[in-house]
Amino acid sequence: MFMAYTEEQRKEAVAAVAAGEPLGTVAEARGISPATIERWCAADPRMRGQRRRQRRKGGGRKPALDAGVLEKLRGLVELNGRVTLAELATAVAEWTGRTVSPPTIAKGMKSLGYRKMKVQKAASTPAPQTPPRYTEAHRREPTATTYPSSLTDREWAVLEPLLAKKDGRGRPPTIEKRRLIDAIFYQVRTGNQWRYLPKDFPRWEAVWSLFRRLRNSGMLERLYDALHRAWREVAGRAPEPTAGIVDSQTVKSTEKGGLRATMPAKRSRAASATWSWTPSASPAQ
Repeated sequence: MFMAYTEEQRKEAVAAVAAGEPLGTVAEARGISPATIERWCAADPRMRGQRRRQRRKGGGRKPALDAGVLEKLRGLVELNGRVTLAELATAVAEWTGRTVSPPTIAKGMKSLGYRKMKVQKAASTPAPQTPPRYTEAHRREPTATTYPSSLTDREWAVLEPLLAKKDGRGRPPTIEKRRLIDAIFYQVRTGNQWRYLPKDFPRWEAVWSLFRRLRNSGMLERLYDALHRAWREVAGRAPEPTAGIVDSQTVKSTEKGGLRATMPAKRSRAASATWSWTPSASPAQ
């Protein structure tokens, strides 16, 4: 059976519900089904605004942190003095069985009047300064015909046998080879362009030609190794080092994903923040 209700009946029933009467009482007194009255209330604009106001007053979703949980958090902070947001989130999960985000906990702590503080790292003792690699024996004063990068007689005595021709073929050199090596060491030490070598050196084309031959043949590295061994002997050390260091970044760990697997996990700033037990200047009420 279908029944037709007048507009006056609809308005009267909606007004009674809006006044606070229970829905069942209104339906029984007027002989109208509760579903029909509830449908009328849902379609009425005034009732929708009233329901929104009721939700804002506390009729909606419950807050993630109620008063009891906030008081427990207050006691935890006062007991320990400094607690991170991650520790507070773990405590809330144990108490309530729900996961609460660090920003939500931070908002709740702020409502209690606590302020976030940055943990000051303890001052570390500075490492002892290592002695310089260059000593007074390495330093040489320039003269009217030499530079600080020029070879000494002892160094040239080490390099000269390595640069001497073995077969004696070819034309005799027109430029003293020691002057060419001095020019190469000057360029490497100062880092200037070949064309800007000082005029007291041989012409830059000859210096560059010898440098290119020594570099391509590997002789330049052998010259350096010979000087390195000679200086170790002068310092009273073994000609060759007895220990070596391998850079970890040059060691290949796996074919795929090696770097990501060895990198430590990053912590969020919110989770690592700490809270002081001292209330702020103007705690929220």
